[in-house]
Amino acid sequence: MCMNPRRPPIHLWIYNHPFTGITDQVEFFISALRQHGYPVSIGRQPKNSSLNVVIENFTAESGKILTDFCRSSRKRVAVIMTEHLDFEGGQIFVHGEPLWSDNDYMHPVTQIERIRYLMDCLPSLRCFLVLGDLPELRNLSTMLPGVAARTIPFPDLEIDPAGGEEVAGPIACDFLFTGALTKYRFNTLALLRKKGFSVSCPHMLVSRRSRDVLTRSARIVLNIPQRANWRWLSLMRVFAALKSGRATVSLGTKDGSRMAACCPQLDLRNGGWHGLLAEYSRDWLSHYRRSCEAYTAMAREFEREKGFPHDLFEYWAITDRLQSVLRTSGASLRTGASGS
Repeated sequence: MCMNPRRPPIHLWIYNHPFTGITDQVEFFISALRQHGYPVSIGRQPKNSSLNVVIENFTAESGKILTDFCRSSRKRVAVIMTEHLDFEGGQIFVHGEPLWSDNDYMHPVTQIERIRYLMDCLPSLRCFLVLGDLPELRNLSTMLPGVAARTIPFPDLEIDPAGGEEVAGPIACDFLFTGALTKYRFNTLALLRKKGFSVSCPHMLVSRRSRDVLTRSARIVLNIPQRANWRWLSLMRVFAALKSGRATVSLGTKDGSRMAACCPQLDLRNGGWHGLLAEYSRDWLSHYRRSCEAYTAMAREFEREKGFPHDLFEYWAITDRLQSVLRTSGASLRTGASGS
């Protein structure tokens, strides 16, 4: 979609993250905004001439950088939320379990620090943004009053017209898994190999380019939850796999989120799960095509239901005093058109 001169410019300020760890969120966000006519930039420094968006996960130092910028510029930022944070029955839940629950995915001290430093930034926040429909952030406005949560709908995918055949390349294994290894994930991968499946797992965070190469060397991408009672699919893993020409199958989840429409979920307590998984591997190309069709239908239906938060960005542009930027860009476009 062409950029709309009346849309305020958006800047994704990624100063508090290594780029390798947030590539999927970056692609999702930029694609969705540009498809709706917004000019979007990305960088390690904020922009006074744009609405600034950051991705959650602050430390004492990075939180101070944010609040100092907002205080000096008299602006606010939006925060893309990435973790499952809910407030129910007067209790905070992190990843579906009460705060301070011990696990090998996020240490309780890390849980506390992430919430604390997020709360320290509240006076500087315009809103929370959710990419797609996860995380749910149930009752978050009760716990963190005054900051609304808004949804960025799923972007359209640039789907390979050949249905995956042109990006197939040499197949080296049945499955690929690229997430951080918890004990549950390690045991699940061992079970797969015991059943005779070939599984690639890089055991480290890899760049987007390296991951795309790995993805295309496998037939299917796996989603494996962090622990046995983890409820959700990894929306970004499924999204990234489709962009790279592969579909995803999830093992051991029972998620009802929108991405479930294009990601089958197998119950490992069902004795026939490995037969179903083998069938997905054998017919991986058809599974990819079906998943792409399901994603497209789901994304369109989701946006019809939720809409796009144009009102948020319009009001935010006023409070951040960007009207002159919009007037200047509109005038420049009209001048260029009349002189052509």
